[in-house]
Amino acid sequence: MVDLDRDEDDALVEECSVCSGDIFIDLDCEEDDIVYCNDCEAEYLIRSLDPLRLTLLDDDINPDGDDDDSDFDEDYD
Repeated sequence: MVDLDRDEDDALVEECSVCSGDIFIDLDCEEDDIVYCNDCEAEYLIRSLDPLRLTLLDDDINPDGDDDDSDFDEDYD
């Protein structure tokens, strides 16, 4: 569950690559913890804390916004 009433003083704030929303990383988080975007609830894995590196976990979400669906055939008649 996403905590929408979070105090920014006890967390790092990172920008979501999917929706540009806020990702709050608690100061007691560790590497390999999972954090979520407060807006779109995309899941991120903390790869490193210093420097902070997050990896998007949901392969179905394309951060570029392109719907690259290989099953779609553009050359139909």
